[in-house]
Amino acid sequence: MKNTTVLGADDEYVQQSKEYGRKDALLALILYVVMNLLSVLMGKIFVQKGLTLTETFVFCVTGIVSLVCIGLVFLFCLIRKQKLVTVGFSKNQIKKSFILGMILFILVAIVGGIWSIISGSTIQTNSGVIFMRVIYFFIFIGFMEELVFRGYIGTRLYGCFTNKRLSFVIVGIMFSLLHIPFHMVVAQVSLSEYISVNLVSLIYIFLLHYVFQWLYSKYNSIVAPTILHFIWNFILWFII
Repeated sequence: MKNTTVLGADDEYVQQSKEYGRKDALLALILYVVMNLLSVLMGKIFVQKGLTLTETFVFCVTGIVSLVCIGLVFLFCLIRKQKLVTVGFSKNQIKKSFILGMILFILVAIVGGIWSIISGSTIQTNSGVIFMRVIYFFIFIGFMEELVFRGYIGTRLYGCFTNKRLSFVIVGIMFSLLHIPFHMVVAQVSLSEYISVNLVSLIYIFLLHYVFQWLYSKYNSIVAPTILHFIWNFILWFII
């Protein structure tokens, strides 16, 4: 099998990927479609709420959608009789993954702090909102998206594709495009309008996928990419 160690993939990661077939790839695509439909539905709900939309409401609705996606991953693993190690819960190198994740956490936090000082930006101060946002970005965004994309979709397509580099590119495109439906509905613009305005952001998200994917496949662990995904999004929100 060619290109089995793309992005320094861990031996355990490579070995597991050999067991995935077309059924696993199909379930991965079904999961992706469901996520997009839920994103559209969530966007429509937020638009309908309009000016009455609150932080608590956003937290609750996003939480429900996130838990549904997480539940589907576990359900598909159960249906296919696959262990949780196949979606990033490997114990072999969890310590290394955690250490690397925390190093990146500290670096991003420091850079974010320095940037806020240089740019004169202020920070969020509402403790209640900050608490909700920590859970929001860590579980509903960071953990959920890493579990779905790097843990499930990425690994299943990696195993199904002969060209491993192509599988990473495809999943990266899927990851980037997933961010369109919700924001497009909320902004109430057409697909072409949204892409023309946010093309740079979509490319940026695509490149981030490669960072998250490298962190995941390096240790076959969801820990490091989840930590980085969380702090990256949290800092962008925390610094006004």
